[in-house]
Amino acid sequence: MSRLALILTLAAAAPGLAQTANSLVGITRNGSDLRQQSHTACAVLNQCSPAGFPSAAGLPLNAGGTAWDAIHGAAWISNGRFVACVDDACNYLCTPVLVPGLGAGVVVSGLEAVTKRQQLWAIDSADNLRVLDMMTCPPAPVTTCPVAFPLPLVTGGLAVDELADLVFFARHDPATGLNYIAISSLQNPCTLLSTQPLPPCAIAMTAITGLAVDSVARLIYATNGERTMAISYVPLVGIGAVFTNATCCPPMAGNVDPLVGLALRPGRATQTGVACSAAACPACPMNHGLDGDSVLGNANFQLRLGGAPAGSFAWCMVGDGPCVPAGVVVPPLCGPAHTLPLLGILGANLTVGAGCGASADFPLPIPASAGLGGIVLSSQCFVWCPFGAGGTAMSPCLSFELQGL
Repeated sequence: MSRLALILTLAAAAPGLAQTANSLVGITRNGSDLRQQSHTACAVLNQCSPAGFPSAAGLPLNAGGTAWDAIHGAAWISNGRFVACVDDACNYLCTPVLVPGLGAGVVVSGLEAVTKRQQLWAIDSADNLRVLDMMTCPPAPVTTCPVAFPLPLVTGGLAVDELADLVFFARHDPATGLNYIAISSLQNPCTLLSTQPLPPCAIAMTAITGLAVDSVARLIYATNGERTMAISYVPLVGIGAVFTNATCCPPMAGNVDPLVGLALRPGRATQTGVACSAAACPACPMNHGLDGDSVLGNANFQLRLGGAPAGSFAWCMVGDGPCVPAGVVVPPLCGPAHTLPLLGILGANLTVGAGCGASADFPLPIPASAGLGGIVLSSQCFVWCPFGAGGTAMSPCLSFELQGL
């Protein structure tokens, strides 16, 4: 077993509290804003506007989609014809391009990022599931298959549980106004296991325009553009899953621009302590962050140290549970270690760069293991400056949770 695998295995019995809450994000139909919402509070948290992203206005009502890319820590958005990737501030990581392979009059009606396969999935209005490479810009086509839906309904959302290997499609019957969720397996996504009615809300949901999933909490989130609902489910062999109960937000007040997609945005790490330096180490910022989201199945996840002294040797300590407030000073370190109890130490890595702008990365691939969901880890980096009499510098400590999408 590798040291990284051992760290994650040892942590599997230590759940805790660490970070900000997850939230829902989706692109809006008319303004093409990326809106962040809390289903728990039934409230809008924030929104931003990707410059020049085309609106979905004038396209079919099921056009558009949103997916959260845990590898890049960013959202993939589509108005139905174009797709792009933006960060939390709506800066483009991949500028808008036409979705490859769409025929005339066909639109994307759902998006999902499949982290452990490094793929972006899109379901279109002709019921074709399009698999794209999420690691390229623009995303390159991988394969396409027609989904064998048994009824001629309208598809309006797509979500994947990567721990139970289940695929969920939102389906709407315009004749009756009813919504359904069709379920297939990740291994054979275009062959359905079952189609089940959407659990009811006190105020009936109109056509679903977006789906998201929390694979650790086993919740499917759905939106009709104006409000959200959360559906509890239990995986079941043969039919995929059974739905147990649902919570529903009321319609938002005012003239709210409707969502045309939905994704779960992971919570963010929290910081404890401050940077320090001693002896020959210069007073550099020693910024500690995460490269990507701490999501189960993210094999690209890394701990990152930036703003470090160039030409130094760097390590990252990993602790079991969140950062402890006080910490313990261990000579010759310049400040307290907050990663207690200690699970392991990654490194040594040489910092690369100039002056106080050097950096080092510490790969920490996270397996797609349901048993790790909800586990909290802490990390803190330190360096040894091998010049003069030598010296040390330390970063603040980060607490983060292993989450599901």
